[in-house]
Amino acid sequence: MAKLDVKGVNNSLVFVFSQGSGPEYEELLKKRFESNRQLFEGSPVLFRGEGLKTLTREEVVSLQRLCLDYGMYLHNVHSPTRTARPAGEDLFIYRTLRSGQKLHSEGSMIIWGNVHESSEITAARDIIVLGRLEGIAHAGCYGDNSATIFALNLSPKQLRIGTKISRAPSDYKRKAVPELAFVEDENICIKEYKAG
Repeated sequence: MAKLDVKGVNNSLVFVFSQGSGPEYEELLKKRFESNRQLFEGSPVLFRGEGLKTLTREEVVSLQRLCLDYGMYLHNVHSPTRTARPAGEDLFIYRTLRSGQKLHSEGSMIIWGNVHESSEITAARDIIVLGRLEGIAHAGCYGDNSATIFALNLSPKQLRIGTKISRAPSDYKRKAVPELAFVEDENICIKEYKAG
């Protein structure tokens, strides 16, 4: 039987993995998330504990994706056996993302098209949208605050970069110019992109 404790520390949820297998942890987390979605949604999450040592990289990534699916974002992951995260393959999308669609990339994500309002895109590294970005975008989703988000028309419902989160005011109208979002001084900044 899997043993996993959830603690609230400094406005983050800390998942302490003690013993169990990847599938056991996944089943346990799903039950907890379903029992109280509001508690977990929008919360930064940290993975801790000796139980992480027994999991494969794929099992840890699967647990991270589960957290993302329930609206959490990853603050960081600590495991004594892990080293720097290897870069995943970039994902190239040649179409518009319709409302409600979700996409994830283990590398950067490049979209030739629009991302509609209720769509959600996440990437381990950068996100580039060669069109209008209206949905939720999370670059550096494994805690990489050096990631960036670029769009020809940046009008997102929500932006997340690494451990930072930003929502646009409801009455704010963005200019229809290319813009770049990045983390500076612990905040998400958006600047007009000018080549050269």
